[in-house]
Amino acid sequence: MKHLFSPTRIVLAIATVFSLTGCELYFGGHDGNSSDHWSYCANDGYYTCQGDNCEWAGARCPDDPNYTCTTNDDCAAGCYCANGVCEEAGFCGRDGTCPDGFHCDEKRSSCVPDGCTTSADCKAGEYCDPASQSCTASCTCTTDAEAQSQGWGFCDETRGTCEPPNPNGSCAGPVDCNVIMTVCPDGQVPLIADGCWNGACGPIASCDVTPACRSLEHEGDCLGRSADCTSVYTGINCTNSSGAQCMAGSTGCTCQDFQFATCRDRTSGAAAKSVIGDGGKLTNMLGQ
Repeated sequence: MKHLFSPTRIVLAIATVFSLTGCELYFGGHDGNSSDHWSYCANDGYYTCQGDNCEWAGARCPDDPNYTCTTNDDCAAGCYCANGVCEEAGFCGRDGTCPDGFHCDEKRSSCVPDGCTTSADCKAGEYCDPASQSCTASCTCTTDAEAQSQGWGFCDETRGTCEPPNPNGSCAGPVDCNVIMTVCPDGQVPLIADGCWNGACGPIASCDVTPACRSLEHEGDCLGRSADCTSVYTGINCTNSSGAQCMAGSTGCTCQDFQFATCRDRTSGAAAKSVIGDGGKLTNMLGQ
């Protein structure tokens, strides 16, 4: 939505924004062609302007005490995110037009610090190195497998960028040691490092790569992956039609109760099947 302001309205808007500070006001620019950029707050939100043409940029104004940010994309054009607050740095059209220590985020036409806090602050093909807080070249990708084939940990598919392995451990990978799998709460999976369960857990929602079905230790998590995983249940007090306890190879068994046992890879087109476990308990693998 764009508005063309009359000279009178422009004067009133400028008078209003003179009382604002920091990111909510910008006059001038580091690019010789962007000196007519400015912005202001109105009743319906935040506007950024070039000359007399102003465009609505968002419902919240940066001077709102509740206004916070986590990445540069949360801030209006001409600003960047620093310690949870949008800070002003100026507009730009290309690299080389920002002050020392800054570069141009051409997508947002905004000068941003050369440093970074998350990989979202970097261009595609770069990730944020937490040690140096700088954008570092990696590679481009479309899948985790493609990133791993190039020696990286996983693919940030949103940015099409290879990311290094999670230093806390990965949600998936080969396990070739005798360490017992870590027990984790609902919504989390055990993490793997150097071919072993490393004793840590990570939220499934923020996994670097899709965890294997066997890593899903809770029924709800397994059922949430019904496209490729199958829930396995242990039957309690299972008997056949004559009332005898079910043993290996028994058919027509009925169980008083079932308990979730484990999560396994779904076999395409496989029918549900039952397997007798120790102590006369029936393990029922449901095709659901």
